[in-house]
Amino acid sequence: MARIFIGFMICFLFLNCAKKEKTAIKSKDYIISYEDRKLKRYYDSLQKDNPNTPPPPKGFYSERQLIIDKKREFYFYKKDFMRDGCGTTPESDTIPHLINLNPNDLIKISQSNLSNFISDDFINKRKNKGILIIASQNDTIKNELLFNFLNKKDISFLIRKTTQEEDTVLKYKKRNETYKSENIKWDKDRITLPFIKPKLEKTTK
Repeated sequence: MARIFIGFMICFLFLNCAKKEKTAIKSKDYIISYEDRKLKRYYDSLQKDNPNTPPPPKGFYSERQLIIDKKREFYFYKKDFMRDGCGTTPESDTIPHLINLNPNDLIKISQSNLSNFISDDFINKRKNKGILIIASQNDTIKNELLFNFLNKKDISFLIRKTTQEEDTVLKYKKRNETYKSENIKWDKDRITLPFIKPKLEKTTK
């Protein structure tokens, strides 16, 4: 029962923060590093007043992700296994896990068709809208039309920098090159790889 209560509180704070973010970026550019520091100060103040306040929610993925690349072009992907609600995976941590993303998972969306695409895929097809993750390769996002649309449609969203896996897969998609995650030299400080049980060497008598 205690776990359920804690989970509810985290989701409650998570959604409130999403709403705060949406209100804050209606009339200015969104700077991810600045907003992350501001959010940390907000949680620090909550925990200072009440040490029992749950820590900020961790995790990087939801069911739907919108990537903004360095040229401010849009790519969209979704993973059916992602857990809804708090927008995190069960293994959430401060370092993202490898999710076996592939270039074919990424759909390029034009600026002019972005609002129609989100409306069709994110709003019209489900009653529980969940949370949209916006991942940017740039620290500053300049797209007031996008944020105004999300606010108007009352879509909860979170913003973060792209993960190493998203950056890598996006690069291979743009180059139209064959991608195999096992051939990538992953930075273990930036991504958590799945545990692979080592093979036992055969011993000869």
